[in-house]
Amino acid sequence: MSDGRLPLVAGNPTLRDVAAAAGVHVSTVSKVLGETGIVVRPETRDRIMTAVRELRYRPNASARSLRLKRTGALGMLIPDFTNPVYATIVRGAVRRAEELGYVMLLAEIRANAPEAYRHLVLENRIDGLIIATARASGSLARELRRENVPHVFVNRRVRGARRSVTVDDAAGAALAAEALYARGHRRIGMIAGPNDTDTARRRAAGFTRACARMGVKPLVSREQPYTREGGFAAMESLLARQRKPTGVFASNLLAGIGALAALHQHGFEVPGDVSLVTFDDESAEFTHPPLTAVRFPLSEMGALAVDELKRVLAGEEPSDVVVQTPPVLVERASLGPPRS
Repeated sequence: MSDGRLPLVAGNPTLRDVAAAAGVHVSTVSKVLGETGIVVRPETRDRIMTAVRELRYRPNASARSLRLKRTGALGMLIPDFTNPVYATIVRGAVRRAEELGYVMLLAEIRANAPEAYRHLVLENRIDGLIIATARASGSLARELRRENVPHVFVNRRVRGARRSVTVDDAAGAALAAEALYARGHRRIGMIAGPNDTDTARRRAAGFTRACARMGVKPLVSREQPYTREGGFAAMESLLARQRKPTGVFASNLLAGIGALAALHQHGFEVPGDVSLVTFDDESAEFTHPPLTAVRFPLSEMGALAVDELKRVLAGEEPSDVVVQTPPVLVERASLGPPRS
């Protein structure tokens, strides 16, 4: 052609078309486009890339994934699609996956979900797993390692599995204790959540350590699930005590919403009778009154989980990562001084 451009090929151009246009062997084009580290002359590489652009060549994704043993898809297991906290973690993970050229497949955890996703990996349908569920037990972690399934845990640590991405839950819980103490509360309660959940244990430990430093022994309600119903029941158990708390920390947003409902139902004013602080700031401002909450870098945590899984897929040693952005306390109308 007089303008130096290559003629368009009828139909979908192939590697052979690119090779013919660039004047090289098909294998050379395949190796250059496959980023195998082959050494070719700069002018040869330029001719190949010019042919790719001018012919509008697109590699066959299925064939490429078979060669590289990669699908370009990641899986993510979460406990509850309706939980706004996990929605934010997922958003960060999905955006980061897209930046790295992956698509993200999501599943709400059920009894058979880990098994189903493990088979997806073993059958080369997805490359690896991000697991964000308390039900991911140590036995599951051992099985995934035994089957050589690439995976990381997010917002969870699993005993015996050094491959997690978390935030500093203990520091966030300490912020809540310090906020209640600074407002004058000395009868402080805590809705700690289920003791078999790693996040609940770390939050409870951070809260009780902070209270001990201030000379306060907190009233703790345990063994309720991280749900609205669990928070409601836990608050009722605290209110049933002879020595009722004047300030309460709910270590989970859904539990905090349930605790607030229990206070309203039993005729307690917030914060006049009982102040309430919760974990996780997603949607906390839309309650009545708006809840004081500890805000965490949840989206950043989701993105870092994808980065860590990419490291595992590249053959690097997995590690436990704690997001360096610190938690902050967002003070709202649910926090006030105790009645004199």
